[in-house]
Amino acid sequence: MRVNEYLAAAVELGLRAICITNHGDMADYDRLVSRAPAGLEVIPGVEISCVDGDFLIFSTELDWLRTLAPAQPLPARNQRPAETAVVWAHPFAGVFGGERMKEEYLERVSRQVDGIEVYNGNWPDEQASRRARRLTLQYGLAEIGGSDSHRRANLMRCWTEVGEDMIRDSLSLIRLIKKRETAAGCGQPGG
Repeated sequence: MRVNEYLAAAVELGLRAICITNHGDMADYDRLVSRAPAGLEVIPGVEISCVDGDFLIFSTELDWLRTLAPAQPLPARNQRPAETAVVWAHPFAGVFGGERMKEEYLERVSRQVDGIEVYNGNWPDEQASRRARRLTLQYGLAEIGGSDSHRRANLMRCWTEVGEDMIRDSLSLIRLIKKRETAAGCGQPGG
């Protein structure tokens, strides 16, 4: 989906904030910021792939986000800027709901993140979503939902909900994730 299409869809859907987390690339974020209409907040983020899985990283430090590569080790908590939140993206996608994953692995990775993507629009696996939600409860992590969409038809298949008027900028989103004040939602494509 082109940037202008994405922005038009966001306005049509009445969204107040959007976030794009491309793999190790901030170019689309820059395009979105330069073209976003007034009243639509664009939150910066990057997705990275690691041995332990894929992770969405949100930070107020744009220069630091720009240093992240598409594939690299997950930065340790003490290597991240203070105002940073890390979300484990689609942890059980394609692995039969994650029931065969070892508990030691799940605990180790869960302790490195602030939230878990419970719903992902590209991986509509209810068993995986139930397992991801159990991890959020077990380790006290934020619930996240993401459309992970590359086509208009799938935009907003899944989403992250927060309280009314609470996302003003990236810092407010990061703090909501860290305080576990988010909820994952999933429904029909397009709204």
